[in-house]
Amino acid sequence: MFKLNTNRTYPYPVALTVYDEAGKEHTGKFTATFKAMPQDQLRNMPADTLLLDQVLMGAQGIEVPGEGGKPLEGEELLHALKNDPAASTALITAYQESVSKKNRGRI
Repeated sequence: MFKLNTNRTYPYPVALTVYDEAGKEHTGKFTATFKAMPQDQLRNMPADTLLLDQVLMGAQGIEVPGEGGKPLEGEELLHALKNDPAASTALITAYQESVSKKNRGRI
């Protein structure tokens, strides 16, 4: 029998592309840890609640320098990722892909 843990977190790869000041493209990958959110909780979230605030639990394999060049960690790292337009879009795309990709039927 298949058992479903409805209170789970899981790692998922995130592809990120950014452009530097010279317009050069930089692409990399890192791993995000997401929390599976029940649909009723997602539907009942206040309008001003961001999806990533609810589902992003961690990130590994990416470095974001803070003041003085020291890499950010913990909540500061998550805040920086959620606050960056390219990173937040990549994270949302990865989360949506993670909950739908494997459950699509084959055509």
